[in-house]
Amino acid sequence: MIVEIIVLAAVLALVNLLSLKFFVRADLSEGRVFSVSGSTRQVLEDLDDIVHIKVYFSEDLPPYMNALRREVRDMLGEYRAYAGKNLIIDFEDPAADPETERSVRSLGIPQVQMNIIEKDKAEVVNGYLGMAILYEDRSEIIPVVAGAANLEYDLTSAIIKVSMAETKTVGFLAAGEERNLGELYETSMASLRTQYEVRDVATSDSSLIPDDVNTLIVAGPRQLAAWDAYAIDQFIMRGGRALFLVDQLDIVQGSLTAVRVRSGVDSLLMGYGVEVRPDLVVDRSCGTASFVSRNMRFTLPYFLWPRVTKTGLDEVSPITNQLERLVLMWTSSIALRQPAGGPVEVTVLAASSEQSWSEEERFNLDPQQRFLPMTDTGPRNLAVLLEGVFQSHFAGKEIPQAAAADRSMDRSLETQIAVVGNSRFIEQAHLAQYPENQTFLLNLVDWLTLGESLIGIRSRSVTSRPIADVGEGAKATIRFLATFGVPLAVIIWGLARRYVKSRRRVRK
Repeated sequence: MIVEIIVLAAVLALVNLLSLKFFVRADLSEGRVFSVSGSTRQVLEDLDDIVHIKVYFSEDLPPYMNALRREVRDMLGEYRAYAGKNLIIDFEDPAADPETERSVRSLGIPQVQMNIIEKDKAEVVNGYLGMAILYEDRSEIIPVVAGAANLEYDLTSAIIKVSMAETKTVGFLAAGEERNLGELYETSMASLRTQYEVRDVATSDSSLIPDDVNTLIVAGPRQLAAWDAYAIDQFIMRGGRALFLVDQLDIVQGSLTAVRVRSGVDSLLMGYGVEVRPDLVVDRSCGTASFVSRNMRFTLPYFLWPRVTKTGLDEVSPITNQLERLVLMWTSSIALRQPAGGPVEVTVLAASSEQSWSEEERFNLDPQQRFLPMTDTGPRNLAVLLEGVFQSHFAGKEIPQAAAADRSMDRSLETQIAVVGNSRFIEQAHLAQYPENQTFLLNLVDWLTLGESLIGIRSRSVTSRPIADVGEGAKATIRFLATFGVPLAVIIWGLARRYVKSRRRVRK
């Protein structure tokens, strides 16, 4: 008996020693939401120096905050396991030392108020729930950890930001017709600023895109001049990444009609192998929209806002494989052409459903019209990603300014171009209803700028579960069964019971 106890103790001691060296954890939930993502693991394993995480949590937090404290400790335990000696984690209570409390406040971590009920009396207590991520002489702050849902993204993005040699820059092209990009895309820009330097880029003074811009977003261009197109082209030739959000149709203010937009990027994109067609995609799989008529507001499914579900999103690309849906407002279809510079790798990121078609001449936006297919029904490409080497649109052509000819590049470095047939899906007015649209944009920018570093983390928080679309025949069947199925079943059951009883009487 004593020998068995000694052997068991030795086995347990060995298991404990091995657990300190090897970290193993099984997460059987869908999407593995209780363990850190592969993106985070890669970031932690690639650290080349020590990152110091200081957790400033008050010790006397209300009891209902204990779960949050435990979740934070568990997550940071995983971080330490994957980062090894390159990650140091300290927990401190700022209230325990006045000097520490002053230091914490100078970092930008505020004291927050929390409600607590004790002995039938409600009280308000003050405490700290912040974190500081330190690397060399750089720091990032998470002022308040409100919950564990977005903590992994906030923490990993902070580690990436402090450990990068320089902050990446995302530029929004401000050219052509004057549009207030900051107002149109306020929320999207604010989200991008958490990870990148975001600024407007102007080419109207005959300047090129600055060399420090890593990714250029051409959002809803209007009337680009030849020099604007040349500046974009040469940015791509230098290996810059570009995202084109192209509106081929403009909505007339105060009406439900659309007019053609002459953006000036059509010929440029054609040379790269993409054509944003001057049409409107109509889809029976659609989002809902609200309208006002005669001082009454009504909401209904709007066929001109195609809803892309899992079947229409690329299941391989990290940009889309974790998204559940995407809604594009008044979008155009994308046709793929042979690029001038030779074959490139093409990924269709988003496509409309089998029940979609294109309106090519008549652009009636009335939500109460009877939508009837005017062309063949079938999927339309709505967003594509091109990767490879591209030929300059200006190769063998006259340069808009002769002085720039000696520095022109005719063939690009290896780069990437993404194109969406719409820019309205990230406008301020639509993101509250469709937050997945912003996730799609951020995934696109992350992929173009950083690769997969953050995509897998952010996309795991998208939990929309839209009801699967069914055809008109299936709808009619379900409607019939719901209306007549139950009464019919009761009648059949009654007749069957009466038949059984009558058979029993005959036997007697």
